[in-house]
Amino acid sequence: MRPLDLTEKDPSKKVTIYFEGKPYEAYEGEKIPVALLANGIYWLTTSLQGRKRGAFTFGPLPIVLNGMKNVDGRKAKVRDGIRIERQNYGEFQEAVEIDGTKEPLRVVVDVAVIGGGIAGIGAALEMQEHLTVALIEEKGWLGGLMFLESVPQGGFDEEPRKVVKGLTSKFNENLRVFTQTVALGVFDEGEYFLVPAAKGDQLVEIMAKRVVLATGAVENILLFENNEFPGVFRLDFALEVINKWGVAPGRKVAVVGRRPERIIPELEKWGIEYVVVPNPKRVEGEEKVERLIDTNGNVYEVDAVIVSDYRIPDINPITQAGGKLRFKRGHYLPVLDSKNRIREGIYVAGSAAGIKPHRANYIEGRLVGAHILREFGYEASPAVYREQLEEYEVEGMPLPVIDFSMNLEDVQICGCDVNFKKVDDVVKSGIKDLQIIKRLTHLAMGFCQGRFCLYNGALLVSQRTETPMGELDIPVARPPLKNVKMKVVARGE
Repeated sequence: MRPLDLTEKDPSKKVTIYFEGKPYEAYEGEKIPVALLANGIYWLTTSLQGRKRGAFTFGPLPIVLNGMKNVDGRKAKVRDGIRIERQNYGEFQEAVEIDGTKEPLRVVVDVAVIGGGIAGIGAALEMQEHLTVALIEEKGWLGGLMFLESVPQGGFDEEPRKVVKGLTSKFNENLRVFTQTVALGVFDEGEYFLVPAAKGDQLVEIMAKRVVLATGAVENILLFENNEFPGVFRLDFALEVINKWGVAPGRKVAVVGRRPERIIPELEKWGIEYVVVPNPKRVEGEEKVERLIDTNGNVYEVDAVIVSDYRIPDINPITQAGGKLRFKRGHYLPVLDSKNRIREGIYVAGSAAGIKPHRANYIEGRLVGAHILREFGYEASPAVYREQLEEYEVEGMPLPVIDFSMNLEDVQICGCDVNFKKVDDVVKSGIKDLQIIKRLTHLAMGFCQGRFCLYNGALLVSQRTETPMGELDIPVARPPLKNVKMKVVARGE
């Protein structure tokens, strides 16, 4: 077994890959950064400022693959004999590439559900008996965060992956599933909505009479020095490498953040040694995490750090589709009517509507599906689901308090090479308009349009200027939701 393997791998799939000229053991089907992690390699790219980075905190992973630059290693899988080299992060511009020579795949359905997590699954199951549904999921699996967890979740009788498998096994012929497909936005087209999406380099144009935004939530990025250093893991990435790939983040990890209970049961299940550090200040090491220092000066010798904090609703698809926001319980949440709509024809379900347990998100998906069935003239009982949903509370998030005494140049607020000091200097100059801050610093102007960094940008403005978070004007996500590059091959006669 490789140094960080948690499980035995299929020997028939064993291959050899080369990183920076050295051979390493890998297995067919693995993602490149997972295979390298299993071999104890954390440092995979370098920022524009020369800062070492790994693959499990921010953004894409630019690599040179078999001599070809600008490959996103996060999406690439290993093959026997491939050669991988580091590439500078600043040289890479991530974009969805669509082959303009291919005819778009056109799909017409009653309902498009964007997001294949537990809420999206619930909505699809509620509607599929009477309506045609397209279920669009960016990742290669359905079930969202729940699929990555192994500890049983409240309200479900089996372990999470079995629950997801059981629910998806009930899908019928009226439901069309698009995994590894990036939805680019929601646009009005007469009595329909157009949902353009990219599956690989194929453009998919989905026309739907109703749209459900079940896009979930993202992990809050904790602000401490060297928070993007190789060996620092966002919680969802840590769960993925542990439970999907059977690889440990490290042999002794520090758990930081205000919700350590989200990851501790998983670490204990796999026998991974850990220490909880509630007040991290700085990570240090040569090519990966070697120590964590807290605000009291205590030093913890660890080889990985997992950030286990609160989740934040993904508001970008909501604002792009015309939804309004309000600030409540520490989050920016969509303004919804009594049917969970941001406007006529567009619904929100799951964590995008507010952070809740998985069971509550599933019920909310069924609730939205029931409302849509009624709109199409079918019998449904949304009141039953609404009553069940009222048993659960939407989770609040205490506002983090920023420690401005840190070395802010070493604190990354955005994966696109934007450090905290750069943004703070603009705010201290008297500017608190986030749209202007975006233009001056490039905060929230990368591939994800601020899904992970915009909240901390707003927090910085709020605490520097003593402006309540609810009074800040949050920039609207612009279409398309992801950068698109048209790859057109010229054809001669």
